[in-house]
Amino acid sequence: MRIILSTLAAVLLCVSCKNPKNEEISSENVKVATEQLCFRNEYPFPDSTENIDVLNLDLQIKGDLVTGNYNWLPALKDQRNGTLVGTIQNKTINATYRYMQEGMEATAEITIMLKDDKAIVTGDNPQSGLDTEVAKIDCSSK
Repeated sequence: MRIILSTLAAVLLCVSCKNPKNEEISSENVKVATEQLCFRNEYPFPDSTENIDVLNLDLQIKGDLVTGNYNWLPALKDQRNGTLVGTIQNKTINATYRYMQEGMEATAEITIMLKDDKAIVTGDNPQSGLDTEVAKIDCSSK
C-alpha cells in the first residue's frame, strides 16, 4: 500500500510540475522593439527662400535588421528616392540601396556609420553621389 501511495504521489508531483505556461519561449513570441532614427540636411538657395535642397535618411532598426529611406530632394533637379535593406553591427549598417533617379532604377551597396549627431553614408561607387554626412534630427520634428 505504501508503494502504491508513494508512486501515486510521485506521479502527481511530476504532473503538477509540468506547467504548459512555463514552456520555453520561442523566438517567434519574443517581440523586439523597433528603433527609429531620422537624419536631415537642408541646403537653402542663397538667393531664394523658397528653394531648398533636402537630403533625408530615415531608419528603422529591429534587432540587427535595418530598413529605411534615403532621398536626395533637390528643389530644381531630378530627385533620387530610394529604400534600403540591410543589417547593423557595432553602429555600422551594411545595406542594399535601391533607388530611382532620372527615370532609371539603380542599386548600390552602401555603408552607414551611426554617430551620436550624424550618419556617415558611403556608397560602393564614389561617382554615384551617395557619399555624405547627414545630421541627426528628432523624428517627431519632421
